[in-house]
Amino acid sequence: MTPWTNLLITTVRLLDLHDSSHERGSPYVRVAQMPRPGLKDGYWLDLACLLLDYLLEEDFISNGGFIRFNRCLEFTREYYPDCSNDDLQFVINSLSTPSELFYINRQPGESPDKVQSIASTKRTALIEKQAQTGHVRLTQAGRQAVNLAGQVEDLLYSEYDAAKALTAITRGDYARVPDICNTILLAIRGLTQEIRTIRENPTRESKLTAFQEHQRHYHNALNSIQRTILDCRAQLLLPEQQSRFEAWQQQNHQDWDLLMLTQSLNRVMNAIENLSRRLTELLTDIADGRIRSMGVIDFTQLAQDIAVQPPVQALIDAVSERCMPFYVQTMFPSPNDFTSNLLDQRSERSEEALIFDSISEDDYQDTALHTFLQHRSELMCQHIEKQPLTLADALNNGWHQIEGEDFLPQLLNMYVDPEQLQPDLVVALDPEQTLEIRLPDGRVLKGDNPILMLREPRPE
Repeated sequence: MTPWTNLLITTVRLLDLHDSSHERGSPYVRVAQMPRPGLKDGYWLDLACLLLDYLLEEDFISNGGFIRFNRCLEFTREYYPDCSNDDLQFVINSLSTPSELFYINRQPGESPDKVQSIASTKRTALIEKQAQTGHVRLTQAGRQAVNLAGQVEDLLYSEYDAAKALTAITRGDYARVPDICNTILLAIRGLTQEIRTIRENPTRESKLTAFQEHQRHYHNALNSIQRTILDCRAQLLLPEQQSRFEAWQQQNHQDWDLLMLTQSLNRVMNAIENLSRRLTELLTDIADGRIRSMGVIDFTQLAQDIAVQPPVQALIDAVSERCMPFYVQTMFPSPNDFTSNLLDQRSERSEEALIFDSISEDDYQDTALHTFLQHRSELMCQHIEKQPLTLADALNNGWHQIEGEDFLPQLLNMYVDPEQLQPDLVVALDPEQTLEIRLPDGRVLKGDNPILMLREPRPE
């Protein structure tokens, strides 16, 4: 995956919303999955990315001067020998033609009751082209796009960010410390989420192979970051550093205290501890050859088992009821919501080349987990503050039901990933009681009885 792909991943859905013709207040909120228009071979995108990278290199050498078209063509033919003049000219024209972007011009401190002012900009061209000669160079937006695409957010490079935090404390630039810590946290949490994804979906062999190859580098980077953060905390405990902080606080009129900096550093340490534990678990699973997840279900085997031994009638009735509509109610979307469908049909039937943008829509996002957390997270956290919460107690309290709807998978998910409730929770197994509960709809839960409890503080 190239850096340009990372940039597009983070912006393409925002552009889809910008181009959406969905009316305000429309009750039709479902978003259907539709393919993006184009040839889907990545050729034009890759040609544009190669051209932008080349123009940035030449921008440094020529001090912002224009580059001849033939030099750009020679460079692109190193990757695509059959690239024609017309292909490159089409890409240049596309990147040099501005497109108008509309947005809400919200000012800081503006009252929400004030009428929102709509603004627009056409500074979206990435390349500046001379009409007479055809020479090209990057615009300011083009330089910014290349720099954004080249931003590295890998944990292997975050140890240098940790060194920046130590340098900021040493120089007395305390305002930079929380921002630097947040940058490190983004990289750590990103890697933690990828590890969780690999354990839940073992079919991602490319990511698994990458972790196996770089596991030593990840451990070294974590150890380096941890040592640097500990040095930062030690610096803040020095009397002369505390005096410098008080002087900086009075000089800059900042309502800060050392606790704010310490909390930022502690969040990084907690994230490192969590990542180290998950990385160790992943490597252990790799060594034992048992990478699987509670969330991965072999539906083919499940169908074979049901064919051999059908479930009880109560379970069949419960599943059949869930396959039926919740209620019968017709809801017609606004005609504007069909714009993308009409444009796609028109382009397929037309014999002429039509140039317009089509709206690509994504799958409807399931809100069951959000609904469960909204109704049950506070009750569960209050219970855990008083005493540990077993799965059996949660089921007996009826917390797997919300207004008559079943949320048992979401409840079980809390015992798989307790950080969704709060970060200081751990999961254990009840040694005295096993789980054997039959629900009213016929489902039976048997096995270990997991417990949610607060993590005990380490003895100093």
